[in-house]
Amino acid sequence: MKKFVLAAAIASTLFLAGCSDKVDESTITNVVQTSQYEQPNLGITAKTTPFAVKNLKITKVLLDTKTDYKAEVSYDLVANKSLDEFKSSMKALTTKPQTPAAKTTDTTADTAKDDMTSALHTLKNNLAAEVMVVAFSAKYGDFKAGQTVDTVNETVSMKKVNDQWVKD
Repeated sequence: MKKFVLAAAIASTLFLAGCSDKVDESTITNVVQTSQYEQPNLGITAKTTPFAVKNLKITKVLLDTKTDYKAEVSYDLVANKSLDEFKSSMKALTTKPQTPAAKTTDTTADTAKDDMTSALHTLKNNLAAEVMVVAFSAKYGDFKAGQTVDTVNETVSMKKVNDQWVKD
């Protein structure tokens, strides 16, 4: 029995050591990727983003506490897809039909309001998609899948919120 308790204690210690709160390159890569190159409110998610953060290196740690972290980093911004593929994915996103809000009554006024809301939502999505395509095109040109479009050097500040690191 004592051997079992000792083995369980060693296993849990090793497991907890593997789940350290220490910030490393992969943590920063995930935070930078999601905070800068994914915009869910505009339809740019992990699946549709044209860019991936690769080869992140921490060049200098400026602050490292249990709840705050700040470091100078460098990384390559690599295209996941070409500009044309990104345009197509954004166009496909804007053509998805909008689902109207749940109704308590079915009147002509409610239907007209739902139609107007849906039309305005679609217009907003179309405009946002076009702006993102134009912005990426202006900044990175006609990029191709697999191409490194930029090498970024920046200072990243993060805070620990609900046991997760988020960009500050």
